[in-house]
Amino acid sequence: MNVDKGQIPSFRVHPLGFYYLVLSSGEVTRRLHVYGGNAGFSAENTWHTHEFDLHSSILVGSIENHIAEFISGSEGNLTEFSVDYADGKSILNETGRLGTISELASFISIDGQDYFIKAGTIHRAKNIESPCVTHVSMRHQGCKIFSYGVEEAPFVRRQVNATEATELLEILSQNNLLSST
Repeated sequence: MNVDKGQIPSFRVHPLGFYYLVLSSGEVTRRLHVYGGNAGFSAENTWHTHEFDLHSSILVGSIENHIAEFISGSEGNLTEFSVDYADGKSILNETGRLGTISELASFISIDGQDYFIKAGTIHRAKNIESPCVTHVSMRHQGCKIFSYGVEEAPFVRRQVNATEATELLEILSQNNLLSST
């Protein structure tokens, strides 16, 4: 899996603290995720679900995933948000449910390993070794997307800036993930 140097400006920032490049889209979307050491754009609400089944192959580094359930109740301190997308922004809308997160399991995946997370599963991921590069295949299932946290925080999925592009170029180059052409 190599990236052409000309694709670097097409990377975007994700609210969960990584850069991503869409490689293909359709029923199955393929992306490259790059977790660098300098991401200053990570959202507060890290617990979330996906509308797709996620299959991730770790190319470089390691990542830790946590799987949880949302326990609804007025004594909880977390708000459930439904997530929509408009004009390149992630928009969070309160569902009216408060509750807590109860972690069910966690696992670490290292370079050369794959992992799978089913659509609708509440999880959060954090790279534990930087950089971390993953090749992700997402089979769309059409599930509603949720995020869990303390406040609504719209996020613009902008293209990388010059500093971020330099970081990406360095990470991909040092890990032999740039095509030679």
